[in-house]
Amino acid sequence: MLNNSLDKRGLEKISIDDYRKKFLFPIKTFYESVGFDFSNEAFEITNKEFHDGFEKNFKKLALQPHAFSTIKKLNSKGITQSILSATMQAKLDEQVKFFGLDIYLDNIVGLSNTPSGFGKEFEGKELLSSVDISKKETIIIGDSMLDYSVSNALNIDCGLVYNGHNSMERLAATGSKTFSNIESLSKWIIQ
Repeated sequence: MLNNSLDKRGLEKISIDDYRKKFLFPIKTFYESVGFDFSNEAFEITNKEFHDGFEKNFKKLALQPHAFSTIKKLNSKGITQSILSATMQAKLDEQVKFFGLDIYLDNIVGLSNTPSGFGKEFEGKELLSSVDISKKETIIIGDSMLDYSVSNALNIDCGLVYNGHNSMERLAATGSKTFSNIESLSKWIIQ
C-alpha cells in the first residue's frame, strides 16, 4: 500500500528491507523520510489513503507464521493475553474477530480516541490498571520500535519479534530480548 502511494506521487518505491530500516513513529516523519512532501499535500490525505487501502485489503492478509498456534497454546496454559494496538478500537475488534483470535484473548485494546488522541501509551496504562497482574509478570511483545518505547513508558519488559515493521538490527539495538520469529518467542515464554 505504501508503494502504491509512492508510485501515485511519482516517488521511488521502497523495498521491505528499506521499510524496516526506516519505519518509525510519528508516522508523518516516516512518510517524509521516504519522500512525501507535506508542504504540497496534507499529511491527512496520505494517512487516510494508507488506512483505506489497509481496510480494503486486510482480509487478504495472513497472520505471521505460528501466531495463531502460539496464541492458542498460551491460552490453553492459562496465560493472560491482551492485544494493545494503535488501530482504532472498532477496526481492531473486526480484524481480531476475522482471524478467529477473539476467543483466545482476555483484552483487545485499540485506540478509543482519534489517531491524534491519547495513543498507545495511554491505552496501555489504562489496560494495566484494569488487570490484576503484576508488572513483573507482564511483557509487551511487538515488532517495532514503538512497542519498545511503550514498554519503557509502562515500565514493563519487552520482547521484540522480527518480520514486522523494523529490522532485526534496530530491534536488537534496543537491548530487549529479540526473536527471529514467533515460534522462537513461544518457546522462550513457555520454557
